[in-house]
Amino acid sequence: MTKIILRLLLTAIILVIPLSMIACSNSGGSNSVEPFVDEPMIVDSALCINVDRDRPDGITNAFLSTDDKIFLWVYWSHMNTSSTVKAVWYAPESKTPYSENSHVVSSESGFAITWFYLDKPVGGFTAGEWSVEIYLDGSFERSYLFTVD
Repeated sequence: MTKIILRLLLTAIILVIPLSMIACSNSGGSNSVEPFVDEPMIVDSALCINVDRDRPDGITNAFLSTDDKIFLWVYWSHMNTSSTVKAVWYAPESKTPYSENSHVVSSESGFAITWFYLDKPVGGFTAGEWSVEIYLDGSFERSYLFTVD
């Protein structure tokens, strides 16, 4: 009986020590977070050349200076309360906003689609790397980079 207990103990030690060494390794790894279930969040988004029937059309992050408009399309979840969504656009090499647009958004289903756009200025869009930032009720949500050639 003692031999059986010793063998079981030895087998447990042989299995537990290597597994605990692997579990305590400092290399690699991952983590996950459960998003706040009741807070609005961006599910999907895209820069595009048009929005047709509430869907992005011509998804791209490279535009021409002659394009008529540049769109940012955003799909939200958990938008049961009334919220203000704001887009702040920045031209190349500028810290000052080029344009700001905002919408008040609410939804009975909790899902909402918003989009923002820039109209082509006289002479066309300035070539270079542009950016647009999205804010929800004044809090930064996400930024997007795109180029104009």
